[in-house]
Amino acid sequence: MATTKKSYRWRIATIGAACAALLAGGAGTAVAVPNAVPDLHSATVATAVAKTHEGISVKASAKSVKAGQAVTLSGRTKNIAMGSKLTVQHLNKGKWTTLHANTKTKHGGNYSVKVKLSKKGKEKLRVAHGKTHSSTVAVTVH
Repeated sequence: MATTKKSYRWRIATIGAACAALLAGGAGTAVAVPNAVPDLHSATVATAVAKTHEGISVKASAKSVKAGQAVTLSGRTKNIAMGSKLTVQHLNKGKWTTLHANTKTKHGGNYSVKVKLSKKGKEKLRVAHGKTHSSTVAVTVH
């Protein structure tokens, strides 16, 4: 009977050691996984995001035009792919509304688009691509 108790203790000790080794190995893996995931708040990621910031510049060919005439908006884009669609917006009753004038970016980020203005008064215009937009230019229509 002494042999049975000894083998039983030996089996329990072996199983316990195996379980402890498995748990320690699993815990080591669980701790290592978060280090493999990039920290989205790190300076490296923030710098990379800042370098890819999109931008659009704009200038108008004239500061005033007669009703029914067109004004040309031109400028450059930054970090926007060539061939991307740009739309012209104007400020109407406090909201930016898209006009039926659009263009695509050319090589080097350059663009040019003609906008026919018929509503008399001061028009505030900008060029947009998604959530990115240019500064505002004002054109007086008389």
